Amino acid sequence: MSADQQPACTPVPRRKRIFLTAVSVILAMSAVYAFVAFPVYGHRAQQYFEISEARLGFVLSSLLIGSLFSLLLVGPATDRFGPRRMLQGTLAGVGLAYLLCGFGRSLWALQLGLALSGFFGAAKAVSLPTFLICLYPALRRRMVTISLVSLAIPGVAFPLVAQWLLESVEAGAMDFATALHGPFIVLAVALLAGQFLLGFSGDAGEEIVDDEDRQRFRLREVLTTPALVVIACAALHSGADNALYSWLPKFMESSFATLPIGTGLMLGLYSAAYAVARVSLAALPEHVGQRIFLALPGPIGGGAMIAALWLGGPLAIPLVYVFMGLLVATEYPALLAEIREGSAARFSAVYGASIWVGNLLAIVNTNAIGFIGQRTGDLRIGLTPGAVGFIVFGLIAWITKMGLPESITGGAHGPGHEQAAE
Repeated sequence: MSADQQPACTPVPRRKRIFLTAVSVILAMSAVYAFVAFPVYGHRAQQYFEISEARLGFVLSSLLIGSLFSLLLVGPATDRFGPRRMLQGTLAGVGLAYLLCGFGRSLWALQLGLALSGFFGAAKAVSLPTFLICLYPALRRRMVTISLVSLAIPGVAFPLVAQWLLESVEAGAMDFATALHGPFIVLAVALLAGQFLLGFSGDAGEEIVDDEDRQRFRLREVLTTPALVVIACAALHSGADNALYSWLPKFMESSFATLPIGTGLMLGLYSAAYAVARVSLAALPEHVGQRIFLALPGPIGGGAMIAALWLGGPLAIPLVYVFMGLLVATEYPALLAEIREGSAARFSAVYGASIWVGNLLAIVNTNAIGFIGQRTGDLRIGLTPGAVGFIVFGLIAWITKMGLPESITGGAHGPGHEQAAE
């Protein structure tokens, strides 16, 4: 098997393939509401539930905590059930979690719902690109990019919806509980009903490998040097990205009396920058600019963000944050394109491990920022190490020559590669 060999999947007619892609991406976008919108509620939720900044950090990290458990299972589960069934099951799971977030009005019920949505949502994040790659085996980087755009696009709309709901609360049009819990109920219904559409697809999106020939998931698939480098860089990116996204709205609202750019709009513009960058990346031919997208965005964007936090004001910080998003958005899909595995289970294993370690680092970062902010009274001290993660990513990519044929991650293939090639 060559380094670029793709999984053998059931052929799908073009119209059906387009339909399945559209349905899976739309549902996946609905499933990220909790992640992209809840930080907008963070400052008001802290006041509403009367909790400290340290406890708020724990609540903000609930999604990531829930993800740690499912990501340990996503590789073998994909091997057992196949990409399409995994995607369908995880979307239904997010829908059930959203019901709990919507109808559970206590802090503990909300936090449990967020953790469960993180549990199923993380597995969904792995299942979506795996499913799309099975529909379009020759377009690996493009499918990974499209799956990541499915996070960026709702990241534009949902924070704006959250900000609009909070403005309605301020105007007396509704109470905070309705604004916080109501959207979860609406999206839960959409997810639970919509996931059945994928069930009508038959064998589409499934590998056509006999059970005796299927390459089973093995832990050592993610313990090779190339895979570990990919996982480490993915963790640095995710840890920095999630921590800044979760805490920057709270930092802005507690640091400045007037905000020229509202926190919901700030997160929306950041996600829009992600979407623009990743759509542009998806339009490029495979491998074009791979080296640049891996080595340069992190040091430039992360360095600019640190400077803005310490030297900028209420306008400069969100503008630099959006600029950073436009840059660093390209590094993650380019990194995942370095995982050139020969089966869906292998790709899911390395991708799942990347998200798992990244979420673990994000949990540490998110809680550390809250703890440091509570102890020092200055959230910038905690936010700065988070932004450094982007810089370290770029340095590792440069040192290991990522994006070049002779790089240490040249394919990030698992231990079955050489034997299969024979």
